[in-house]
Amino acid sequence: MADVSFSGDNPSFSFTCEGQAFADVRATWRTDEREPQAGVREVVYTHPDGLAVTAAYRSFERSDAVEIVLHLENRGDAPSALVADVLPLDVTLPLAVDARATLHHARGSLCLMDDFQPLQSDVRPGQPLVLEPRGGRSSNGTLPFMNLQLPEGGLVLAIGWSGQWRVSLTREGDRLRVTAGMAHTRFRLQPGESVRTPRILLVPWAGDEPAAGQNALRQLILRHYSPLDPDGQPCLPPLSHNTMMTYYRAGTTNEREMLQMLRRCAELGLEAFWIDACWYGTVGNSKAPEDGWAPNAGNWFYNRKNFPDGLARIGEAVAHEGMDFVVWFEPERVYRGSMIEREHPEYVLRLSDNPTGLFNLGDPAAHAYLTDLISGFISDAGITIYRQDFNMDPLAYWQAADADDRQGLAEMKYVAGLYELWDELRRRHPGLRIDNCSSGGRRIDLETVARSYPLWRSDFSDAGGPGHGMGLPIADQVVNGLAAWVPLQSGAVWSAEPYQWRSAMATGASLYGDIQGEGWPIPETKAALAEARRLRPLMLADYYRLSAVTTGAHDWSAHQFNDPHSGAGYALFFRRHESPFPTFEAQLRGLDAAATYEVITRESYAERSRETMSGAELAGLVVTITARPGSLLVEYRKYPR
Repeated sequence: MADVSFSGDNPSFSFTCEGQAFADVRATWRTDEREPQAGVREVVYTHPDGLAVTAAYRSFERSDAVEIVLHLENRGDAPSALVADVLPLDVTLPLAVDARATLHHARGSLCLMDDFQPLQSDVRPGQPLVLEPRGGRSSNGTLPFMNLQLPEGGLVLAIGWSGQWRVSLTREGDRLRVTAGMAHTRFRLQPGESVRTPRILLVPWAGDEPAAGQNALRQLILRHYSPLDPDGQPCLPPLSHNTMMTYYRAGTTNEREMLQMLRRCAELGLEAFWIDACWYGTVGNSKAPEDGWAPNAGNWFYNRKNFPDGLARIGEAVAHEGMDFVVWFEPERVYRGSMIEREHPEYVLRLSDNPTGLFNLGDPAAHAYLTDLISGFISDAGITIYRQDFNMDPLAYWQAADADDRQGLAEMKYVAGLYELWDELRRRHPGLRIDNCSSGGRRIDLETVARSYPLWRSDFSDAGGPGHGMGLPIADQVVNGLAAWVPLQSGAVWSAEPYQWRSAMATGASLYGDIQGEGWPIPETKAALAEARRLRPLMLADYYRLSAVTTGAHDWSAHQFNDPHSGAGYALFFRRHESPFPTFEAQLRGLDAAATYEVITRESYAERSRETMSGAELAGLVVTITARPGSLLVEYRKYPR
């Protein structure tokens, strides 16, 4: 198991100061250690000119994991020394020359069929392995969670940075160097100025099964990071309906249609009612491009033509039904000529050749203005789930805003501003939950999962979803692999038919499409929702992939959730529409071979069989599905001895 213990004499990080490596000059810096709270140890290194670097190390009960974040502050009265290549993680691990090192990682979201597909890369001598996202959104193309498998155990890395992070693995001789941080930093701090780095979580694990490390990560996230409800339990993504297709079908929508839709949602027993990008500015006033949802980004006022009471009346009706109210915003994108640009052009970062500006969350005045603006909407409309979208790449804007000796600071201040925005909204509105959307799931990282959940993890299943035919449920099965890293997440589902519903079902789900149509199956939808509610508690347990994760129409897909404490769990099996194979030989995980289990199977939502099996028999279950496509749910629970 990898050693991740750090101290004042053995720091986790590296950087250069005026071109010299910190490791070479550390003796000239004063070192102080303190413990500001239980489980957190801080080591403060102070340069003679007043530059202070604080390394905060957080430990966890019943875990060998450690969390790392650096804070840099200029406590002097003149600009600081030039700091560059700041890496909160820079460690070297022993590794025999002939030993294998494998990185288990995943694609991010790019609105593709293989969003979040797991990947596996060997780390070879002389071939550095470098991972980073595209354009400054943390899971845009690459997921910032990964698992390094070594000969005896391994190390999970989780990156908390909603910007341009970078991880590098390099083998030289009998050593493996692992670094993580921002992709580029080179700056001086002004007197009194302070910044922070990405947050890095390291989770060491023992044995030869990578899932052990990823399940340890899942449990750490649920216990120590996920927002909690009043009962101290993780806030679960709701079973909801996203009404945006009502707008897409007609090019407009209004208060009357939303209230009608709400009645159907209540009839189905949904937990949340969701209004997306159709309520603000001039959206839907005409079919003209300027009245579309995207060009209205920055027009943060109610469309009184279509919503004469704003959203207050709808919010009251949603609350009366006992449901959560999800409302969409995209405050970071500012279209040319919008309200924000007209009234506060000084708050907007721009590129000369782009009509879209970036609202500067790193500007304190801009930050305060936006916080008050959004908070007012939350109070007025009774919003209980604030949905923040982000349909642009910010990296070029940050880079353009940086002077030569300030490289990386615009990004650092912006990202910190995003976190403070969400934290302040939650302080002002106790119980508020946040939905983190970014063109689907393009800003999922350790920091965002600590404040939010993604209700729309991929845009592949958005309005064009049905056009993919049977490729859509295959994509949903692949996307559901995000559960290997992020336990709380959700996405769109277009049908309550078991194969399609189960392909998309996660800790939450959002019905999409025309749920008011005469052909929408109400009894089947209620059965699907009941199944999701029954299985939800087990989705917080250990997760295992039981098949290769592919996009092939001829393959099977299978996964399992197992609770080692209660002995209960379930497995889902999918025979895809072109698979010639009616059977699948499963290898279920985490079972007690000598125990006895009750096993229930369902092809539809009705029970197909109920029998008693030994743990050994259940582990080697042979699954038969005659339909193409078809699914089988296998639920089990261990009998007490």
